[in-house]
Amino acid sequence: MFDSVDDLPAVRTAQLAGLIEQNHAELVSAECRMLQLACAWADAHYLDSGSEEYQPLIQRACAWGGEGTPEVSEYCAAELGALQGTGMLAARALIADALDLRHRLPRLWGRVSTGGVRAWQARKIAEQTQALSWEACADVDHALSDFVGMMPWPRFAKILTAAVSEADTAHAAERLERARATQDVFSFDSEDGLKTVVAKAAAGDAIWFLAAVKRIAEILAAQGDTDPVGMRRARAIGILAQPAEALRLLIEHQHDSIDQPNESTERAAPDSAAQPEPIDDHRSLSIAAPPMFDTTAARPRVVLHFHLSEGGLRTGHAGPTRRRRPANPRPAGGVPRPYGLSGSNTTCAGSDRGSADRRLPMDYGGPPGETRLGNLGPMARPSHRAVTHGGWAKHQPEPGYFVHRSPNGYGYLVTNQGTLALSRNDFSAAVWEISAPKPAAIPADS
Repeated sequence: MFDSVDDLPAVRTAQLAGLIEQNHAELVSAECRMLQLACAWADAHYLDSGSEEYQPLIQRACAWGGEGTPEVSEYCAAELGALQGTGMLAARALIADALDLRHRLPRLWGRVSTGGVRAWQARKIAEQTQALSWEACADVDHALSDFVGMMPWPRFAKILTAAVSEADTAHAAERLERARATQDVFSFDSEDGLKTVVAKAAAGDAIWFLAAVKRIAEILAAQGDTDPVGMRRARAIGILAQPAEALRLLIEHQHDSIDQPNESTERAAPDSAAQPEPIDDHRSLSIAAPPMFDTTAARPRVVLHFHLSEGGLRTGHAGPTRRRRPANPRPAGGVPRPYGLSGSNTTCAGSDRGSADRRLPMDYGGPPGETRLGNLGPMARPSHRAVTHGGWAKHQPEPGYFVHRSPNGYGYLVTNQGTLALSRNDFSAAVWEISAPKPAAIPADS
């Protein structure tokens, strides 16, 4: 094993090629091994919902795979995910894909087991065929499994989509309907204070939106903006977010002749010999302002989220505040004046990671002070059930620090900085013992 690239010995190119080939073979084998281990893990946690001993309130049987795959305990994904350094949902998906491959796609499973197909490709096929009936899935398995890896994946993915639709036309119609229901627009943080916007919409709406973005980018160029076309298109999104401003620009420039370089010309190198394609002298659509149009009503509303200190909540004064992942860096100096906070409107939002770890209230026999800010922590329902019934255990030695132990004895330290895997050894056992709650001292006069 080499610790870094610097540790590679000086070898001939042929030897280096052999090392690369060997490393790739080991990678493919390890990926396949993980699928086999996921199947074995599911087998070890098989749970029959039809047995007389089945107790769904304590431990539910879950069929995460497609039709015909065995049921497993709801808690098995928690430890599998922790052992791999992933989340519970990722572990569920791994178990589902592995069981689908073994039970519903045996021809493909054989190719994966012998290293003929990469695990990630097999998992994508299992995911796309999971909703199919047993018979329809078998048809896809026999039709396509021998061709996986024989062509570029994008080309094969199109063939796979067509085969899935042909295997079950009713399912294809349902899939199209579900796809319509997943339409959405969202954003996530990008580098250097930027955000990436992703939209999944009807094809016509997306084409019309991109045409509007392009048109406003052309107007910006006509007004003297010399930035690259990509920057102008990005700026056009901000203008479209202000309908009044976008409408003003479109009306003002509705009769402009478009004589701007096209996108391919702007991206070409200065010394390129390629000739720009002819550009149609088109005009933007004629737009007239609607009667009684109120520009102020078209302004978008903005919601800001602020994190307030515990002291601010107690005293009623905001004190130091922190915005939740600001979209653009701003100089220090507090909250902008139009969005200022006063002692009369301080609020505290609940955790967006799940419900808090609840303890027994005083009204139901709980001791005073058992539930307080120091021992509360976010815990989603699956995690809470895993601790209550699934064999997981938890200690909280200090406010904000949690030590978890899996059913097989693996330790994990969880803080607001993240999760540290402690493995299963003498050290993790010592941490578990030290973190155990200490019995309260008995008063001398009792």
